[in-house]
This record gives sequence, C-alpha cells and structure tokens, in this order.
Amino acid sequence: MREFIVVIVSFLTIPLMNKKKIPIGLAICICAILMALLGGLNLLEIKEVMLNTFFDIDKVQRYIVVVEIGILGVLIKKYKIIDEVIKYIVEVVKNKRIVLMSIPALVGLLSVPGGAIISIPFIDKLGEESNLSINHKAIINLIFRHIAMHLLPYTTGFLVVTSLIPQLSLYKLVGLNGLFVILYLTTAYFLYVRKVENNSSPSTSSILPSLLNLLLFTAPIYLAVLLNIFFSIPFFVGMLANLLVIYLLKPKKTFLIDIIRAFNTRILLALIGVYLIQGVMGKMEAISSLLSSIFNNPQTIMLGIIFTSFFFGMSTGFQPTALGIVLPILATLPLSENRILLYCHSTFVWSFVGYFFSPLHLCQLFTCEYLKISTLDLYKDYKKFFFYLIIILILSYSILGLFLK
Repeated sequence: MREFIVVIVSFLTIPLMNKKKIPIGLAICICAILMALLGGLNLLEIKEVMLNTFFDIDKVQRYIVVVEIGILGVLIKKYKIIDEVIKYIVEVVKNKRIVLMSIPALVGLLSVPGGAIISIPFIDKLGEESNLSINHKAIINLIFRHIAMHLLPYTTGFLVVTSLIPQLSLYKLVGLNGLFVILYLTTAYFLYVRKVENNSSPSTSSILPSLLNLLLFTAPIYLAVLLNIFFSIPFFVGMLANLLVIYLLKPKKTFLIDIIRAFNTRILLALIGVYLIQGVMGKMEAISSLLSSIFNNPQTIMLGIIFTSFFFGMSTGFQPTALGIVLPILATLPLSENRILLYCHSTFVWSFVGYFFSPLHLCQLFTCEYLKISTLDLYKDYKKFFFYLIIILILSYSILGLFLK
C-alpha cells in the first residue's frame, strides 16, 4: 500500500511542476527520482536502474532517434519545408474539408511536442472562411494533428513499445492502430468536419507537378520508414537519410550549425524519465505484484490495462509514461503472440486517449492559447467526441478479442 501511495504522490508532482513552467521531460525525470527516494530504493537498486536506463544499447539507439526527430522537426520548420508541403497540398486537394484535415495531419508528421501550434494559424484562417466556431477550429486542429503518432514507427510511443517488448511485430501494431485511426477519423469527420461548406471549384490545371512536389517535400518524413520496411535499416540510421534530404532540398552553408542549434533535450529527457520510472517501479515489488495479479487474471486484465493506461496518460499528459508502466508487466506474462499484440495495442490507444484529453496536453494548451479560448469551453464541445470514442473502443476490442487469441 505504501508503494502505491508513493507512485500516486510522485505522479501528482508532474502537473504541479507543469504549472511552475518546468518542462515535461524534466518533470518526469524529477518524478522518477522522487519515486525512487520515497519508495526506499537502496543505492545498489538505484545504480541498476541508472545503468539499465543509460547503457542499454537498444535504449541508446532510441535516444539517438529521439534527438534526430527533434532536429528534423526544427529544420523542417526553419527551412520552411512545411510551408511548401501545405502549399502543394492546397494545390493538389481542392476539397476544403480534406484540406482542413490534411494540414494538421501533415504537421503531425513532425513529431514535436506542442506541434499543433504550427498548424493552428492555417486552420484558424480556413475555419474563418468556412464560418467555423473557435471551438470547432481548435478541435479539428487537435484531432487531426495526432494521426501520425499511431502510424509512424519512429514516434516516441513506438520507440517505447519496441524497447520494452522487442518480440512484438511493429508493423502488426501499426496495422491495428490503423483500424483505430479509421474509426477515430470517421467519428471526427461526422461530428466536426461534415458541416463545413465545401464550395471548392474544379481546377483546369494539371495537378501532377504539384503532386510530385508534394512527394518530394514530404520525403524527409517518410524516407526512414521506407528504408526500414524494404531494407531493414534501423531508424537511427534511416533518420540520417531524412536529414540528408532536407539538405538536398534546401542546401545551406549553415546546415551543420543549424543541426547543432536544433538539438533539443525536452523529448529526450521525457523518454529518459519514462525509462527511469519503469525501472524504479520494477524495483517496487508491491506495485509489480498488484498490477501483475490484475493482469494475470483473464477477467480483469483488459479493465486493468484500460484504467492504468488512461489514468497515467491523463495525469502526466504524456503517453509514453503509461506505456512504460504497463508494458513491462505485460512482457512477463505467458501470452500468445496475438494476445500480447492485442494488449499492447489496447495500452497504446487507451494511454493516447488519456493523454489526448489531459489538461496537461501541450498541443491543447498551445491551441487554446493561440485562439484565446479556455480549456473548459473546449471540453464542452469535446464531450460528445470523447463519449463516441469510448463506445467505439469498447466495441472494437470486443470484436478484436474474438480473433486475437
């Protein structure tokens, strides 16, 4: 019981530190240190946690990818590649509804914290032309901004999953996530996008040049995925090819200096913090035993995954934190390949739902700040989407559970 209280108290410090403007990554690391001290870990146990966090080769590779992703996101914005992408998507797609959905989705490929601030000016302008309310503009920006994190194998969530459960098929997990994305987007479309007046006029010019340019300027985002799929090149190597493409598209003498300046520790610290928490909790036998007993019972495992994933995603405003708590325990269970896939997918999605609706969600905070609206007003329009999303998840897992045994 004492260890459980320690975990709850430690996690409650994250929103408090967030209010003090302490970066989320640093806050998670501090939470891990506090958890270790309050939890009574001895020096030998702390040493083991530190060694496993900083010297495990798989984790080090993921740290490199996170750093590369941060640099990639900064350079894509600095060199105005995202502006080129938006320019060509508008030329290729004449449907106003699709454009409204596509712009935040494309920005979501950057995989940077609070990235919704990049797309909201465009959504604000387009939404104004379509007579959308401020709340609906905010919701559209947030919903479609988060598609990529379910599908891009080098996002932080996937890095945590493959590190903690390496035997899991990454692309099978992407496939199941894709099913969720379809339901997620369909619900969002009918609730918020369908009402947009689609008064687009047919274009007489050829879209082929714009389409080719669109593929060219999005190459820094998808090239690493193609290299991994077709040649099994690790992401930490493939990301170098992404950076090379940026240089070829926008050759600048200051490129190397810009890479150094783009180095950002915020996401790196967050991932390190997640691994520290996972290691500390692994040393807390009472917590591990409690969660193991819940997850070992076929009658309670799914409810345990749902509650734990949602709670830690909501309380920290950071999805990988929940993944780092639930997945290590799932990895120890005697489960079939299909079952571990189903439970990992469930953990991924429910932790996302908690994170997405968390008041600490950076994208939400930045979007509300830009549009000058309160999060309370936003939640009033969000509640219908949240309600439908929960129903969809419950029904879809009931069906998936029949096939993945």
